[in-house]
Amino acid sequence: MNKQQVLTDFRKSRIIRTVLYPLNVAYRKAQLQKYERSADSEYIKSLHNMYEGKRCFVIGNGPSLTPQDLDRIQNEFSFATNKIYHIFDKTAWRPTYYVCTDNNVIAEEMGNIKSIGDYPKFINFHAAKYGRDKNSNIWYICTKGKFHVDPYKPQSSELSEDVSKYVTWIHTVTVTAIELAIYMGFKEIYLLGVDNSYANTVDNKGRIHRDPTVKADYFVGMKGVGSKAGGKEIVSNVDVMNYSYELAKSFAEKKSVKIFNATRGGKLEVFDRAELDKVIIKAERTEEISE
Repeated sequence: MNKQQVLTDFRKSRIIRTVLYPLNVAYRKAQLQKYERSADSEYIKSLHNMYEGKRCFVIGNGPSLTPQDLDRIQNEFSFATNKIYHIFDKTAWRPTYYVCTDNNVIAEEMGNIKSIGDYPKFINFHAAKYGRDKNSNIWYICTKGKFHVDPYKPQSSELSEDVSKYVTWIHTVTVTAIELAIYMGFKEIYLLGVDNSYANTVDNKGRIHRDPTVKADYFVGMKGVGSKAGGKEIVSNVDVMNYSYELAKSFAEKKSVKIFNATRGGKLEVFDRAELDKVIIKAERTEEISE
């Protein structure tokens, strides 16, 4: 047995986890308290309700996403995630905000993330070890909150009321972007490129299912998020993903926020559908009237 396997078995030991649990709780509490006093937390507080009553787009990296659609929302407020910058050479559009919480993506892409633009970037605070350049406009978000959502343990079903303290450690960065958008005051959120369809999925018993008929998870020219982790292929649990979106929908409704899925196709049916073309036309007409 090699050293790595010994360490893995050590960490998985129920006795060790039980002994270390109080220390972990104390450590996480200290982390939260320290974060709440940070400049990152203060910056996020400054954004609270800044866009009260306005609308925004949350951009996924699904195969339906096109440069043409992104250019059509160039004048809209938007949140983009993960490796979205791989499409930048095909579009004039740039997001208002960027969000990344996946530690695998951060480890692989931090150099790119620092250099992709001067708009604010919200990054999992575990990325602090990589540093941030003076002009990178990176702000850390605390992802170790009170809850880790789990469809098989409904008591964990809560999203963050105050993202200046923490964002929910959840299974899709799209929901993190939604949390941020709601905190900033947006009342209409449109999802675009959030296909929620995967060639490789895993069920709650850990069994992997492969569907060769499903198109690549991400748009042409971009590898899947976290495509490798420790040498193992990453798969998606659709039940967990849908549960995360259900939580976002329920949370938004409590805040009188409407979320629509403007993705062209895909398998996400948690939210009401909206046709992107009609959404854009409606906005253009509203602007003409206001002028």
